Amino acid sequence: MPSNDQSKVELNYLELIQEIFSYKRRLLVFTLAGLLLGILIAFTSPKEFTSSSLVILEESESSGQLGQMGALAGLAGISIPQMQGDQTRLSAELFPDVIHSRDFMLDIMKEEFFFQSKGEKMTLEEYYAEERPGNIVKKTIDFIFSILVRIINVFSSSEPVPAQLESSDSESVELGYVAVTSQENYVLRQLKERITIEDQMKLIELNVSMPEPKISAEVNALVLERLIGYVTNYKTVKQKINLEFVEERVDEAQVKFQESQLKLASFRDSNQGIISRRAMTKEEQLQFEFNISFNIYNTLKQELEQATIQLKRETPVFTVMEKASIPLGPSKPNKPLIIVFSIFLGFFVGVLYAVYRILLSQITK
Repeated sequence: MPSNDQSKVELNYLELIQEIFSYKRRLLVFTLAGLLLGILIAFTSPKEFTSSSLVILEESESSGQLGQMGALAGLAGISIPQMQGDQTRLSAELFPDVIHSRDFMLDIMKEEFFFQSKGEKMTLEEYYAEERPGNIVKKTIDFIFSILVRIINVFSSSEPVPAQLESSDSESVELGYVAVTSQENYVLRQLKERITIEDQMKLIELNVSMPEPKISAEVNALVLERLIGYVTNYKTVKQKINLEFVEERVDEAQVKFQESQLKLASFRDSNQGIISRRAMTKEEQLQFEFNISFNIYNTLKQELEQATIQLKRETPVFTVMEKASIPLGPSKPNKPLIIVFSIFLGFFVGVLYAVYRILLSQITK
């Protein structure tokens, strides 16, 4: 019995396949429609060139190694504190969030590049806002949706729309917020799709796709430079503030030390050969002030050396393994893949249509 049931199921499947292929004309129409759609997409999609760069990030040494160095430095009278175990770190896993952050992208889009297709220098914001890159299918769909949105906005509300704010408004910067325009939001989305970064353990790969080969390499180099600067500043900002503070205190202590030194030397020069309790007391007082100022100055000099060492240890080291290069050919669109996928998609839609007609005919019976 089970074998008979299995044979009936196989027979039903064969009959279904035969019925599907009985709609050969429909299948051919959908397949040709998919082919036509694929050709339109493949040959109207703008070319993009991808430039890649590889960077190795070297993290700071462990606290145990720092402790060994501190023991050696202690012999010279310099104390080095152990690194905090819970110190906040910006790992490579967060680099994609850094480069895709709004403020980071806003800085990138304001940079000017020479576009050969335009024959002039333009910012990335100006280029993408003017070109609106996309294939004919995408542009048609966007155009239809834009008309629908305008119609809906006309009938949805009669409330006045607030005026567009300029992103460069100085007042917004002073108040601690950024006014982003709809045009900047559009360019932000475009750049996020074209600038990607991958973390492979300590190896970081940055990929940038742009409409021109030289622009892709230039943007890649710029993004990498800004990323290195951001990470370095993030990891060393506290140590820099501490170093500046200690340097100011060292300068103040040095002035006081030199003043006390000059006072003591002047007093001894003007009181040579004079023996009196009053003069001896004054000299002891000046010597005491000199010793205190010297100890303070010496201690702060040690703190300065300590802060300098700590800053160097906290500074991340980026080694560029492969610089961004100008690509020799476009990376997008992949025309053969698009056409083949469109053919299979059209055929699959045709099969779904045939199955729908078969089920509908069985229901009506």
